[in-house]
Amino acid sequence: MVITIWMLVFVSVPFCHAEDKFSVLVPDDPVSAKLGDSVILPCSLSPSFSAVELEVRWYRPSKFNTPVLLFKDQKIQESPVDPQYRDRVSLIGRLEEGNVSLKLENITLSDRGEYICHTSSADWYEEGKTFLTVNVLGPVPVLSFTETGGGYLNVTCVSDGWSPQPTVTWRDRQGEAIKQNSNVMYMKDTEDLVSVSSWLLFSPSESEWISCSVSLSDQEKREGRIVPHRTKISNCATQPTMLEPTASKPSWRAFIIMLVISLLAFSVLFILLFSLYKKRDPQKPVDTEAAGMWQSVI
Repeated sequence: MVITIWMLVFVSVPFCHAEDKFSVLVPDDPVSAKLGDSVILPCSLSPSFSAVELEVRWYRPSKFNTPVLLFKDQKIQESPVDPQYRDRVSLIGRLEEGNVSLKLENITLSDRGEYICHTSSADWYEEGKTFLTVNVLGPVPVLSFTETGGGYLNVTCVSDGWSPQPTVTWRDRQGEAIKQNSNVMYMKDTEDLVSVSSWLLFSPSESEWISCSVSLSDQEKREGRIVPHRTKISNCATQPTMLEPTASKPSWRAFIIMLVISLLAFSVLFILLFSLYKKRDPQKPVDTEAAGMWQSVI
């Protein structure tokens, strides 16, 4: 009987401590979120078991002692933690299932980068790294063009305030991507946001309009379009010939101007004739025929 009891104790010991050695599972790909939104950084134990008795520490590189979040002694510790994450982080509440994922709210640009999920027991610890990207969409790109000669236009596409670095795609009217004769340049501002500028050598005879799309993904993109004016293309021409303006009928403004000028001229003529009449000798009889002509003028 005693031997049987000791055998049961001996056999049960490994099972009681089977969870002392474990690993953590984190995603291989970066986790992305929009500026101002909330995001969950996944982290779970393998094999799955309760993490209530463990210490869970989320921290940024080189900031182990000032973590983003510290769960210890079965509760979240108020200190020591990084002040910029206070009241913005929490565990998603499934520790009993071995889920130690971090929820981060009201995301800012400074939240971008690497996070480390560190989980430890009295005899073992494991950690995994995950990367957070904060997606910031810039404005609709502004398109413009200049003439380069030979019937070609240099079309420019500009947009700023992106994160992370976006991609630029030119398309014609049929929706086909234009990959030839295009260039792109990226620059970062003081807030580490990306400005993009792309230019394309384009002939208006190839398509009525073209579009420039700046995107982070298929769902996160901005698109602008431009309809270049058509130019007369000649094989011997070195500069594009602009279309000549067509003649148009006089507008109503021109009619009003002519009317005002006519009234002013008539007024001046009336004043001159009236002055000449007043200077005439009042005793001298007025010729009947001349008087009749004067009355007809008035």
